[in-house]
Amino acid sequence: MRPYHLIRTVPTSAREPLGPIAASSNTAAKPSLECVRAQLDKILASKTFGGAERPGRFLRFVVDQALAGNQLKETLLGVEVFGRNPSYDPRLDGVVRVEAVKLRARLKEYYETEGARDPVRIDLPKGGYLPSFEALPSPAAETAAAPPGRVWWTDWRILVPPLALVVLCAGYLLVRKSHFRPASPDSSSIAVLPFVNLSSDKENEYFSDGLTDDLIDALTKVQGLRVVARGSAFQFKGKNPDIRAVGRQLNVANVLEGSVQRSGGRLRITAQLSSVADGYHVWSETYDRRLADVFAVQDEISRAIVAALEVRVAGNPGGRLVQSSTQDLEAYNLYLQGRFHLNKWRPEGARKGIEYFAQAIAKDPGYAPAYTGMADCYTWLGVFGWSEARQAMPQARQAANHALQLDGTLAAAHVSLGYVKALYDWDWPGAEREFKRALELSPGDADAHFAYSVTYLTPLGRLDQALVEINRALALDPLSAYKITGAGMIYTDRREYDRAVEEFRKAIELDPSFYHAYEQLRGVETLRGRPAAVETLMQAMRAAFPNADDATARALFAAQQGRHAEARGLVENWIRECDRTKRPGKACYAAQIYASIGEKDRAFEWLGKACQERNPLLAYASVMPYYDALRSDARFAALLKRLGLAD
Repeated sequence: MRPYHLIRTVPTSAREPLGPIAASSNTAAKPSLECVRAQLDKILASKTFGGAERPGRFLRFVVDQALAGNQLKETLLGVEVFGRNPSYDPRLDGVVRVEAVKLRARLKEYYETEGARDPVRIDLPKGGYLPSFEALPSPAAETAAAPPGRVWWTDWRILVPPLALVVLCAGYLLVRKSHFRPASPDSSSIAVLPFVNLSSDKENEYFSDGLTDDLIDALTKVQGLRVVARGSAFQFKGKNPDIRAVGRQLNVANVLEGSVQRSGGRLRITAQLSSVADGYHVWSETYDRRLADVFAVQDEISRAIVAALEVRVAGNPGGRLVQSSTQDLEAYNLYLQGRFHLNKWRPEGARKGIEYFAQAIAKDPGYAPAYTGMADCYTWLGVFGWSEARQAMPQARQAANHALQLDGTLAAAHVSLGYVKALYDWDWPGAEREFKRALELSPGDADAHFAYSVTYLTPLGRLDQALVEINRALALDPLSAYKITGAGMIYTDRREYDRAVEEFRKAIELDPSFYHAYEQLRGVETLRGRPAAVETLMQAMRAAFPNADDATARALFAAQQGRHAEARGLVENWIRECDRTKRPGKACYAAQIYASIGEKDRAFEWLGKACQERNPLLAYASVMPYYDALRSDARFAALLKRLGLAD
């Protein structure tokens, strides 16, 4: 769910796809040539098209040709617009089709934002490359035609959520100009953007996403090549950005784009590597193969990129970069679907992922990555309280161990096992071994750096090292709201609340649907004793996440304000509701609230229950501010000793 969408009435002609002029001349006004050229100049000068050299060149060429009365063929566009050789064959290279999809999306974005009131609409209808032009109703005519009493900006119910978001993010937007700017990217740096799914079946999106993931994983293993992690690369999914803007945001010198078209047992993959400096192609290729050759194609693309960037491959230079863990295409297909659902980071997605990974394992019991995926699903459910930790975490351990028995070089499996050893077993030496082994195997793995920082160094109170490690993760994954929130949590544990707030606001700006960032920001503002900020944030969260349970947050807020009876009533009602609905994972939250109202005996009672449940959140007891009121009590020292966290 994406909150804070403003709804505005627009004329039908501004919302629906338009056909060519000849097809629409009887139903829509036809603008003059001068008006079309003026509109083209306005579009190309807009923010939407600013810096977007390739889409701008494409749009100007097709408009000029259409106004001159010329026909537009795909071959002509490939040669004249995208610099292909005169022998260019569009059947083998889909660059024109891919760029047309992006141009249509960019035009749609323009007319939904900056160009919403423009007098002329320029479109590129599907099925061809001849643009259409239409004169739109004037703003005055539209206003006159609107029914009375429906003026959108007078409805406070629409305005409250966006205004709340402005309040939340204003601080971050004011300070972001002073942030450190990274040095110019080195030539051996790359972002792999999500490949576009051109298959007729849109359900094949999981396949194009999975192929992108596999290419990122393969390139991450190449020493000397810095590869942006999935979280940041997928921020651009469906947005059709200009690659130079991508390069600036991700601090990379090269961008890989592509498309995937799957039909029956055949596969067409188009890939193009472009330089951020000038926007031109460094390398491109189209692969028409059998579906069974998908692993070979991934390896060929990876090797072509390494060659184009002149990166030396360590170890066995002639070996494969993409090592398939299965030869069963059906198992691979099921695995990709499992990963697709896991990457939604929702409880229903994790449960669906377990189903698909189990089916993949049933097809190929030796498929190690499928066991790793299953381990991650169970870990996520256990850590975030969607399943009983005593049920989910042992299953995660079993799956991770099985993956490592099949393939001890699988870095992701070592990370999965490290999570279990740290957050459930409280086996800190064992967790350290797993995380360090993962980083040895894949030093460019942002998730491994993140896990080592947040799941090992932070619980042990090694917060300076934790910051260093999470900054390494963010250098590889700079647009990950999840990792930015992790950095904010470390600043919270360091009691650097201003820095924590800055990080949480940044995460919310990147992903307004990421509830965890709001939750952490609310907690810090409560700790800082800023009631107005907490109230504003709670209102925004209720509007954005109407089904979320904020009882514990309200209890902590009441306690901080000195309203202890209210806090006690809230937490007791919440505990009864959790018992009624059999919701797991409540013990640590209850302990924090009782500690905040000075009821230490009740707090330690609940901490004892958390130990019995092996609640993963207990791992952070030594650093979380919510337990500060208990630290002078001998029982807290005994708790830390039980957790393996005593000095």
